[in-house]
Amino acid sequence: MIKSAIILFITCFFIYLPFSREPDYFDSEITPATIVIKGESVFALYNEFGKTYELKLDKQLYGSKIGQRVELRYELSHPENAVINQTLGYWFIAKEIAWSFGIFAILLGAAFATTNEPHPDALAEQLNFKEENKTKYQ
Repeated sequence: MIKSAIILFITCFFIYLPFSREPDYFDSEITPATIVIKGESVFALYNEFGKTYELKLDKQLYGSKIGQRVELRYELSHPENAVINQTLGYWFIAKEIAWSFGIFAILLGAAFATTNEPHPDALAEQLNFKEENKTKYQ
């Protein structure tokens, strides 16, 4: 039971991923951006329709990458809402994964609690069950 539950969970999770990303995976555009430092903050600068946009980045992660290029994903209707196109941060978000596996563990525990030790009368009824012969259209 646990193997099929894990396979079902992982399959559903990977089907859910492309349809739940912000900006939308199917309608978004990818553009290069340059990492720059302004004052005490690190930004990724990118241009769209002649206007320059900036995305604030984590100084600890990107402080050593000043001047390098990264890919950003954004929607054409809202180019100011961009994210770095990377596995962790766009596809896999730590909080989302933690909640997903937590809910999976709770539901799996509930399934085990309800099916683990059936009442002896219920077990005997299942073992003694005989299917009646029925005609084709009944």
